[in-house]
Amino acid sequence: MAYLIHINSLPELDQLLEAKKETLTIIDFHAAWCGPCHQIAPYYEQLSRNFRHVAFAKVDVDAVPAVAERYRVTAMPTFVFIKNKIVVDLLRGASAPALNSLIAKHAPTATAGASGSGSAVPAEGPLSGDSSLLEFLDTTQLTCLNESPEHGIKTILGQKRRNKSDAYLLSDADEQLLLTISFNQAVRVRSLVLTGKVASQAPKKIKLLINKPAVGFEDVEDAEEPEVAQVLTLSEDIVAEGKPITVRFVRFQSVNSLTIFVASNHGGDDETRIDSIDVLGNTIETTRDLSGLQKQEE
Repeated sequence: MAYLIHINSLPELDQLLEAKKETLTIIDFHAAWCGPCHQIAPYYEQLSRNFRHVAFAKVDVDAVPAVAERYRVTAMPTFVFIKNKIVVDLLRGASAPALNSLIAKHAPTATAGASGSGSAVPAEGPLSGDSSLLEFLDTTQLTCLNESPEHGIKTILGQKRRNKSDAYLLSDADEQLLLTISFNQAVRVRSLVLTGKVASQAPKKIKLLINKPAVGFEDVEDAEEPEVAQVLTLSEDIVAEGKPITVRFVRFQSVNSLTIFVASNHGGDDETRIDSIDVLGNTIETTRDLSGLQKQEE
């Protein structure tokens, strides 16, 4: 299901901006004859599903010229960012990275089911096209600092699928773990699964880093966003039931390695236990390639 709002008149737009004045509204000005408009359209639609407290609107400049004239739109596609009925930014051209960057800038807490540095909320389920990324693991690069010699990371991820055996990852000297998962190709990560069968030893506060495979505990213990990609506090039921936890999608677009720092567990125990891990999303190769689109200027 998409969450796009198609604007057919100025009164419709004014009604939308009044209703959404406390949040971010993005208007995609497009045209039927515009090739880049058609190329970026599926991506824009996907964003509307990911960031549901941002309003995503579309305006056909030929069908509703009055709206285009209000914002002096002369090149397509043009994306206009509005807050409190005021234009706060503008993007010309079909640039997915630039679109992501502006969403992160103007809606920094916009996530599909999880706040940036607050409590994690389970995702409603993977979007169409998302699947487990464990088959793309480079198992030779699997590492975990402070793992128990008998219960290491490879016991639950070495088979490149979600663990369903009795094996588990266990911390050694204290409750903290620093594990790095490397992929054999770039991937987009949408959600994460951490399962813990022992409630008191299940991970609670975690920090996520991307493409920083060589970090140590000293690099992450005091780090907060934006030094790390995301900080999350996991509830007991999310970990016990293995519910997917949606990450901030705009920050996980081209991931070669994912590092998970487990800072604490739910019981304050000296040992943290993780029974299974999964990473959900898709590979860069299976998504529409937008890198060749050229930015259009007036």
